[in-house]
Amino acid sequence: MNRDEVRNIIEATLRGGDKTPGLFDLPRILGIKLEIQSCTSINEVLGIIEKHRSLLSKAFGLSDDVIEATKKKLRALES
Repeated sequence: MNRDEVRNIIEATLRGGDKTPGLFDLPRILGIKLEIQSCTSINEVLGIIEKHRSLLSKAFGLSDDVIEATKKKLRALES
């Protein structure tokens, strides 16, 4: 798994959102970041994104379509 590519895809998605996380969302967002950094496979990253989809969507103002597109880009890295 190329960690730099994974990070770039996720960061680009989050920057494209309509919102900035609020003060009370930041600790949870940082926790998600740590979880993703400890992953060893794309499937683990996808699982974390799906597990925290609601928070990511709300905190960054991301639509379901954007999250699905990100997951598709991440899956493409597997091959």
